[in-house]
Amino acid sequence: MDVDKRDIGGGVKSWEWIKKGVPIRVELGPRDLEKGSVAVARRDRGPKEKEFVPNADFVGQAGAILEEIQAGLLARAAAYRDANTVKIDTKEDFYAYFTPKNSEKPEIHGGFALAHWNGSRAVEEKIKEDLKVTIRCIPFNAPEEEGKCILTGEPSQRRVVWAKSY
Repeated sequence: MDVDKRDIGGGVKSWEWIKKGVPIRVELGPRDLEKGSVAVARRDRGPKEKEFVPNADFVGQAGAILEEIQAGLLARAAAYRDANTVKIDTKEDFYAYFTPKNSEKPEIHGGFALAHWNGSRAVEEKIKEDLKVTIRCIPFNAPEEEGKCILTGEPSQRRVVWAKSY
């Protein structure tokens, strides 16, 4: 827990903590002290959305609020990942997926491709050179799945996650 006692405006302080990704900001001013409450702002809600909670209630709820924030952010990230991940089985489809539609002004491509890879560093380097796409991870929980490397056609035991970095 950090207490920000700097002598600057509250809006500047709030924005700095928002940029740092603090999950819960608790604001306490003179009127809040009189009322016996605190202003609680959560990372998973709008930056200006605050809830006024009695001091004693907040202390008892803080752990549950953090768990709720974590569960919500994880669910949102998993849904985004799943909505932006495609399985690709051919070199043509792979190159089409990662090639910008407009070469003059390339759009940002925010997707992930699950594709077979033969484990060769040369294949990874070739794809990186051609498309600026690299392997992001080899999922631990991915089932073994017979397939063919998208570049060489050689046997592959599982898919890996490919994406562009910006």
